[in-house]
Amino acid sequence: MKIILISVIIVVIAFILKACINTTGQLAKNATRPSNDKKPTIAKENDKLIIVSNVHQEDVKRALTSFCNIYNKDRFIALPRVATLSSNSFAITFPYDTDFITFCFAINFLKYPIDIKWQSKVTAWVTTKETDDWITDKSKNKKVMLFLADDDNEYDNVLMTTEDNIGYKLGFAVGEEKQLLSMPREPYKAPSIQIKNLESLPFEDIE
Repeated sequence: MKIILISVIIVVIAFILKACINTTGQLAKNATRPSNDKKPTIAKENDKLIIVSNVHQEDVKRALTSFCNIYNKDRFIALPRVATLSSNSFAITFPYDTDFITFCFAINFLKYPIDIKWQSKVTAWVTTKETDDWITDKSKNKKVMLFLADDDNEYDNVLMTTEDNIGYKLGFAVGEEKQLLSMPREPYKAPSIQIKNLESLPFEDIE
């Protein structure tokens, strides 16, 4: 009886996961956007930066377009800009800013995009604010590095290391958003390039 019950639970979970994946996949293909007069036109200073490497340019653009299809359907939440660092490395910034949670979702999405198979390396940086969601007293108003673990098998989180090497796991499930780690998964490293130095590089805006 117990084996049958476990089997039923596994089947139900599989159906739920499949439904979620299908729904997200449909959203990622829906290019609906608000009217252009709703799109921000004045840049907002911020230091959000994502470096994606070991990828092709067209795949990066496809991944970000899918991300924007999900998040910009009703309003323009994220308008990423892609600058080319090399043939397989790209810097992503947000000239009009975006909230911290959406930034974390973008980092995760660039590691696990829909319908793109790659082995991307994704690392991001930002200075946190006290008002940011998922930020604690130990991580507020600090430069932080965000990334995915090489051995990650949950696919719904990002890891964070503060500039003074306090580590967190930011899970996307309710109640798992700001897990303090006994030690960071990776030590903090400052980005190798500054946003101001990207201005002279070729770029493309995604919406």
